[in-house]
This record gives sequence, structure tokens and C-alpha cells, in this order.
Amino acid sequence: MLHHYCNVLGYLDLHNTTPADLILKDCRLIVGCLACSQEMPVENLIYGQTRELNCEHCHSKLSILAESARFQYIQPRTSNKAGQSQVILNIRDPAVEKGKPLPDKGTCKHYKQSHRWLRFPCCGRAYPCDVCHDENQDHPMELATRMLCGFCAKEQPYCNGKPCVTCGSMMTRGTRTNHWEGGLGCRNKSKMSRNDPKKYANTNKTVSKKASSEKK
Repeated sequence: MLHHYCNVLGYLDLHNTTPADLILKDCRLIVGCLACSQEMPVENLIYGQTRELNCEHCHSKLSILAESARFQYIQPRTSNKAGQSQVILNIRDPAVEKGKPLPDKGTCKHYKQSHRWLRFPCCGRAYPCDVCHDENQDHPMELATRMLCGFCAKEQPYCNGKPCVTCGSMMTRGTRTNHWEGGLGCRNKSKMSRNDPKKYANTNKTVSKKASSEKK
């Protein structure tokens, strides 16, 4: 049961398996109205979008918002013959765990420089890229509106070219590098490669007295 003071949805008892993601869109939740204490089902929730609805009984306005979902690994305990508890450490951590990197830091075979998972609103699932989505799903892809940072697994609104709101890491490679790139790259000669011919261009160029006097 979820409420203001508890955000634990439930527990999974797994063996040789690893949880990857919670598909909120496929979940069927029961919402309790605080005004009349009656319950009603709610479906098709989307991460990061506030769902506004009215109670079916007293017609009070209800608001539901789920920013993200995460799995937290709890170490299982067993008891030996002496009655002492022992902790088992040979179980893998969940794929999505707050503060820890995603598998392969969010990259995939299609995009090696993209460190994030995209959550697609068409199915509510998170994939590293649109190609991965199409390889696993049979429905038309809708543009992602949210993403998970590959370095800390923080779910946040989709934004291209900006760092993670939590860890500050860049999830995609920037368009500007230490090369010129036709004028779009870095022009700071101290950061440019020494093998770049533009780095030392016009360094030893002399200016005639006539040219210098014309500038004045």
C-alpha cells in the first residue's frame, strides 16, 4: 500500500532472475479516496504525468503522480544449525537501482555514446534507443518523453544535450569537440590537438608597418 509516508509498492522474492523495470502503464492500481474512504481502479498511468480524476462515489478531485520506480536490493538471510543468521552475497543486484549505473551504463550496440535509457509512452517500457524498442515490440514507436541516466539510474524528463539533474553526467556526446569541425568545434587553441594544423596557424605571421598603420 502506497501513501504519503510509505513509497514501497511491494516485495519480489526472486531466484536466478533480475528485475529490470516496472511497466507502470500495464499496472492496475486501486486508489482510495480520502474524503469518502471508497476505492476505485486506475489504469494507464504514465511516469512524470499527473493524472487528474474524480472519485466515483463522492466526486472529489483526485490527483496521482508517479515520478519514477526503482528496485532496492535487500540481502536475504538464512540460519545455520547453530541458529545464527547468515547473509547470502552471491545474488545479482537489480538492473535499475538508485545511485548505481545501468547495465553497460545505458549504452547499446546501436549507440555506444548514448548513456541513457529512453522511456517510450507507447508501451511505458525503457530501452536504450528506438532501434532496441522496435526489435522487441510490434507496435509503432512514439517519441520518448522521459529517460533514465546511465550513470545513476535517475529517471527524469527527456532533454537532449543537458547533463543529468542528479549526478551532472552528460548522457550523450556533445556536438562540440576539441576539433574545428568546419567552424562548429572548439576554437580554444590550448584544448585543440597538437596534430591539428589549425592549432598553430598564423602563429609566426608578421604584419607589415603599412598594414599596422592602416589599422590604427
